[in-house]
Amino acid sequence: MFPKLILLDFDGVIIESVGIKDEAFEKLYQNYPKHLPQIMEYHLSHNATIRFIKFRYIAENILNEPYSAKKELELSQKFSDLVFDRIVECPFVEGAIEFLEYFFAKVPLYLISMSPEDELLNVLKLRGLNKYFKQVYSNPVTKSQVFRKILADEQLDVSEVLYIGDTPEDYQAALKVGIHFIGRKSKKEFPQEVTHVCSNMVEVKNLVHFLGHIEFF
Repeated sequence: MFPKLILLDFDGVIIESVGIKDEAFEKLYQNYPKHLPQIMEYHLSHNATIRFIKFRYIAENILNEPYSAKKELELSQKFSDLVFDRIVECPFVEGAIEFLEYFFAKVPLYLISMSPEDELLNVLKLRGLNKYFKQVYSNPVTKSQVFRKILADEQLDVSEVLYIGDTPEDYQAALKVGIHFIGRKSKKEFPQEVTHVCSNMVEVKNLVHFLGHIEFF
């Protein structure tokens, strides 16, 4: 049988936007060439950290500069300016629309993204994706906290829920809560213990069918 609930990441699972945000982050700090390798190492190793926390950490711990609400707003606006149009226009992950079309009428779909709420909701609206999701969670403190809230709201056991993500941090969040996980291979490497990794959402859809057939869920 199918899972009774499917949770999805956005970047790298629904749209091919992972490289866009990495490039924007590098461009955001291009005026700090001596610190840029350290900045990018921090950024790339903290996939599950919201951008505002990254901005503060970089300012205070790498650049040794004062940080303020005004500075945060300035960095956030510059970052959004760098990525928004490209995210609206970038390709869907292969099979993503077909996956959403197939499953959204069968089980509740939830979207969980580290992007700020206004930005995410605007992207979803412009790309015509709002209809697929029962609820959208943006900019969470941790994804595992959101998973637990959804489980409680839906009154489901962890064995009945599937999460699809594209980073090791996504896997760790699912593992922490105990829900099933399928990885979508984008630009982030999964640890060897992740047994289900697919190249695109066509493969994910087929795998969900197969696992359901063998009573994985």
